[in-house]
Amino acid sequence: MIRKKKKKVKRKRKKKTVTVVSSYLSRWFDISSTRLAPLLTAHAPSRRPCPRSKPGLSPRLSSRRREYHRFAMISRLDPSPLNWSNVKSSRKTYCKAIASAKKSHWSDFLSSATPQSLWIAKRFAFGRRPKGSRTCQGPLTRLWLRRRSFVTFSPPKPASPTPPPYTP
Repeated sequence: MIRKKKKKVKRKRKKKTVTVVSSYLSRWFDISSTRLAPLLTAHAPSRRPCPRSKPGLSPRLSSRRREYHRFAMISRLDPSPLNWSNVKSSRKTYCKAIASAKKSHWSDFLSSATPQSLWIAKRFAFGRRPKGSRTCQGPLTRLWLRRRSFVTFSPPKPASPTPPPYTP
């Protein structure tokens, strides 16, 4: 006997609508904002975006940077020798200001160095080897190795032939 499949009847479900009274929502928002505001002001930095932001950026450096970029934009729009000289001079003063700020920051760091931070100072001073690069220690530079391998692996020069002995 063959059974007939019954068709499933899809019943439409009524959607429940949630009505929120605006007064409750505004009261909840006010309470939440008054609770969050002191936490945010206590724990979020207000002057810098993060604690690792560059400490050497002073208002003097910022004004020099703005001046340099302003002159650079002007010289791109109107490439004249006068504009180019302004760009060069402002870039020179900006780079000198950066170098002096770095130097003063480094001297401040070294003056306040502790025995624990001396290794950090050493790593900053000597740098690290980039990953994947092969560098040789001491006198073994690439040029020296190249010359040394040429001398080692190349065959010696052939001796000059000796003249036959003189027989009268």
